[in-house]
Amino acid sequence: MKKSAFENFRRKRALSVSGLLLAAAALYHLADIGMEYQGERVVYQRFEKTAMGEAGTQEAEGKRKKQSVRKETFDYRRVRIDFAALREKNEDIIGWILFDQNGISYPVLQGEDNEEYLHTLADGTQNPAGSIFMDALCASDFSDWHTILYGHNMKDLSMFGKLKKYRLEEEYYSEHPYFTVYTPQEIRRYLIFAWYEAAEDDDVYQVGFRSDEQFETFVQERMARSLTDTKITAKRTDHVMTLSTCSVKGRRFVVHAKLVDALRAGTEKDAPDRRKQTGGK
Repeated sequence: MKKSAFENFRRKRALSVSGLLLAAAALYHLADIGMEYQGERVVYQRFEKTAMGEAGTQEAEGKRKKQSVRKETFDYRRVRIDFAALREKNEDIIGWILFDQNGISYPVLQGEDNEEYLHTLADGTQNPAGSIFMDALCASDFSDWHTILYGHNMKDLSMFGKLKKYRLEEEYYSEHPYFTVYTPQEIRRYLIFAWYEAAEDDDVYQVGFRSDEQFETFVQERMARSLTDTKITAKRTDHVMTLSTCSVKGRRFVVHAKLVDALRAGTEKDAPDRRKQTGGK
């Protein structure tokens, strides 16, 4: 009996020690993930400061005012991106994507293939968050009829993590229907018209089309598959951009938008007021 009691005590103590080790390992893993998130945030905050200056970042704007700037006062034409400074950091930066005050504000990169920036930050640091990057087969000046940008669905909602809100939050689209892509040559304004889940090998990732009719079919299928009827129509004469992020295993979540305005960089102050545009509803 004494031997049995001793063995039970030793077994319980071993289990207790194992439990503590597992808990410590879990905490270490969580801390490691936290450091990765923090590293990603710090890097891209620095890039945003380089791109827009201290006064131009959304974070700085939030510090200056206790409440957010009213969305109707946001003027995408007034944002200036310093591409010369950005390209001193990385020559693969081809643009900047900026949503209207929802926190998605990142450089857009294009590598030699779609693996280069999958887990590499814009400064070259290895990190699971990676970068926002354009499909390697797309034209780097965003001139294709269909352009694809990829970004990770991060748990802290960084990168393209906020895209899932279009699916999960009923009012999110009404508050965030637009985003803007800045390039060294242009300011390109996009209006979102559809979103849904897709397989990794879905035809949504097609970037070349044999004819206008084939592209028109492609566009009509995007609208038909949308999880929500946005009342926004797209046609074969529209330039379409797809934002793609991770979803459940083997699936991706895609958001489609069409080009509704394009200004030559440097002419922003002369542009007419388009803040009340409907985007062709």
